[in-house]
Amino acid sequence: ALAALTDGASRWVDLFGAGDWADCLGVLRTEGAPGLLRRVRERELADAEAGGVRRWKLHDDATAVYVEPGP
Repeated sequence: ALAALTDGASRWVDLFGAGDWADCLGVLRTEGAPGLLRRVRERELADAEAGGVRRWKLHDDATAVYVEPGP
């Protein structure tokens, strides 16, 4: 499998610590890029509502691509 993520999509692991890279690949495999991006946005929203660390911007552009080559 191959995954490519922008820094906005990698926030799920890098910034919020919601899982490690193996977990991230698992989400991409089972839920696809939309599932990972939904999780990132949910974390961003929860962080803002909880008065988390002040950030320059609430959202970052987020793109994810996941490919599993066939046989």
